[in-house]
Amino acid sequence: MTCPYCRSKQTVWRGYRYNRATKKRLKLCRRCGRKFTPNDKFLRMRFRKEHILKAVKLYDQGLSSADVVRRLKKDFDIKVSRWTIICWSRKYIDEIKR
Repeated sequence: MTCPYCRSKQTVWRGYRYNRATKKRLKLCRRCGRKFTPNDKFLRMRFRKEHILKAVKLYDQGLSSADVVRRLKKDFDIKVSRWTIICWSRKYIDEIKR
């Protein structure tokens, strides 16, 4: 894993980054001293990875974006827009195909 700031490979695990949805591991670059979160394709996403993948899977199975929004509200008590479901499906369709 390389540092996104200085491209050094001298990195170590150093703590966690918390947000409302999850906590993610942080890496520390020993060369420049900056912390960063490794990119797992869900970097800077507001919602949990499981919720996003569930929404994309439901949309791929043929449910409309409005139906997916209702299902997410009912099952996980999260509020997303129909356009968000469409954008997620475009971005993460390869993740559920694997």
